[in-house]
Amino acid sequence: LSPWFQSQVFPEGGAFHALGDLTSPIQIIYDKPSGRFEKGGMMSPRRVDLALTARRREALIKAGYLEILEKGLNAISIDSVVARAGSSKGGALHYFHTKEDLLFAVLEWLLDELTRSLDQVAASDESPRARLAAELELLFHSTEVNRKLYLVLFDYVSFGTRLDRFRILFDAFFSKCRARDREIIAEGIRQQQFRLTNHRARDGYSLLLTP
Repeated sequence: LSPWFQSQVFPEGGAFHALGDLTSPIQIIYDKPSGRFEKGGMMSPRRVDLALTARRREALIKAGYLEILEKGLNAISIDSVVARAGSSKGGALHYFHTKEDLLFAVLEWLLDELTRSLDQVAASDESPRARLAAELELLFHSTEVNRKLYLVLFDYVSFGTRLDRFRILFDAFFSKCRARDREIIAEGIRQQQFRLTNHRARDGYSLLLTP
């Protein structure tokens, strides 16, 4: 380094930091009397608070879901989500590079929440009939809340027809739903709580069992 650079950057001697192998920063010390640079000790790498990172990301996802409920998929923006979450746009773009990334994360979170709740119902000690009824209650207990939920899901269906990762997410969710209900119904048939029939039920609903 030139004497001018040394005198401007380290007029009284000092230190700056350099990256060694990109994971273990080292300290470079400038000794003014000798005009020499010496390698100092290793610096502790910056620690990432994973719990805080997860909370910030989830806050943006939940804010995105609320924005979608109010405005629909096409009307929201990263800016509106950031404003609702009380975050910064730079922070949001760190987690979600595009609006599509954010929408995907919201759908993934929403389907995970539904799956978790339905799994808890299926794992209860209730009878197969009661578990199946509880699933329906969970999905349809509030007309207004679930109306908004299904409007959101219907909006997402258009993404599933155009974008593979959305379609794959839906396919995985519905596969889990079919497998869960198939087990409940099979157990109910063994316990004679359900019976196989080729006729549509009088209330307009029917269950289709596949081998």
